Amino acid sequence: MTSEAAPGVRPPGPLASAVRPDDGPRHRPDGGPRLRPAVEELRLTSFKSFRRAALPLSPLTVLHGPSGVGKSNALDALAVLSRLALGEEIQTSLDGTASLTGPLAAPVRGGLLGCVPHGRNAIILGCTVRSCAGPIRLEVVIRTDGPVRIAREWLTLDGETLVETGEQDPARGRINVTWHNDTRQGDIRAPMPSSSLITAQLPLRVAGSSPGERKVLAAAEQMLTALREVFPLHPVPAAMRGWSRADPQARLLSTATNISAVLARLKQGCTRRYGRLLKAVQAAAPHPLLGLDVARRGSGPEERLLAVFDEGVLGRTGADQASDGMLRLLAFAAVLLTGAGVLDVDPAAEVPPAHRQLTVLAEDLGAGLGREQTASLLRVAEEVCAKGDIRLLGALQEPAAAREVPGVELVECRRDPATGHSVLLRPESLWVPPQGGRAGVGGSGAPGAGGAGFGGAGSGVAGFDGVGFGGPGAGGAGDAVDLGA
Repeated sequence: MTSEAAPGVRPPGPLASAVRPDDGPRHRPDGGPRLRPAVEELRLTSFKSFRRAALPLSPLTVLHGPSGVGKSNALDALAVLSRLALGEEIQTSLDGTASLTGPLAAPVRGGLLGCVPHGRNAIILGCTVRSCAGPIRLEVVIRTDGPVRIAREWLTLDGETLVETGEQDPARGRINVTWHNDTRQGDIRAPMPSSSLITAQLPLRVAGSSPGERKVLAAAEQMLTALREVFPLHPVPAAMRGWSRADPQARLLSTATNISAVLARLKQGCTRRYGRLLKAVQAAAPHPLLGLDVARRGSGPEERLLAVFDEGVLGRTGADQASDGMLRLLAFAAVLLTGAGVLDVDPAAEVPPAHRQLTVLAEDLGAGLGREQTASLLRVAEEVCAKGDIRLLGALQEPAAAREVPGVELVECRRDPATGHSVLLRPESLWVPPQGGRAGVGGSGAPGAGGAGFGGAGSGVAGFDGVGFGGPGAGGAGDAVDLGA
């Protein structure tokens, strides 16, 4: 039996579910630390150059492959899910709007239409988030023929379907949503706007009046917490060379344009982090570096700041004269060693920081850097990832530097010559000791010359020749999506 829910059953507000992820003990029964929600698998069923691909995510995952194979597209996929989790309309979320601040002020790379595979009319993405209650899976189908809308969406917890969409009314921008309820009245059904992610609407619509509804709210909240704590970083050295407006609360932008203002904030108010940042940059610098400083000009509202590398007897080099590589190194190190509080993200602030985990998307991690410099930066990443402070998904052209660092999970990205689609090959957990020799850890052997595809449980992925997309209730009337060859 399915009952109808009255609209507006909960007043608008933050992600406040009846069962919050911070309720209960701070440690597991076995004494280990409580799991923080984090994305552990990304599914790219129909997105840009990908078809039927899945990407398992470890604390430190590095995609490698030459330019143009689709590494950036994989990072964009997680960025898109993160934007949708903010609850804004789909088109606004992906195309950006100057009227908003924060992550949605600029478009995702290519905008909404750039995310749709060539010749298709839908984006299909999914992810799995770890939680104390088990894996939480989200699958989303976005149609772009006619009004941009959610065509299918479902949320499961440890294999149990908690939320599933049904019939659509594109003309009115509505879609029927059914969610789990374990009382005598049965599951509850209600129409919701199809112009934004359904999971992001649940905290405002589900009453939480039964254990079943509280399970729905808790799963939705942990999914949204994990997705909102994602920071895409693609430093633009040319933009980093300008003088920044002074701002004591500066938060680093994805392009690192305001790196000078953020450096000034760290130097003044976060001396411990500032010291760690200096140490990391010194370790990777090709010459002796005495310190990081900030030059100032003007005063009051007109004050401007510029990052400075203090090179001792060699002089002081401002950001306006620094190399691309050193500026990118500074930006990546700053993100790894500071945390979400200094980044331009919109986290679930009502969830305590101890129960959130930042995921950094590091674009072109080694651009402008030598092999040893890249390895040095990855060692910093490995250190912070091992502590559980941050998770990182990065992209490199050459994997040699990553192979020198233990704890890096390498995944090769290439194009299938038969279809042109991007393919993710079986990950390597390889660490090459500096003295030579290649030691393999984990999986059942290294991939062969052709590479073996991989997919997550139930994701319907089988390498180059993956099977069709499927999931609870998939393929409803009017929802069929042609994935092509």
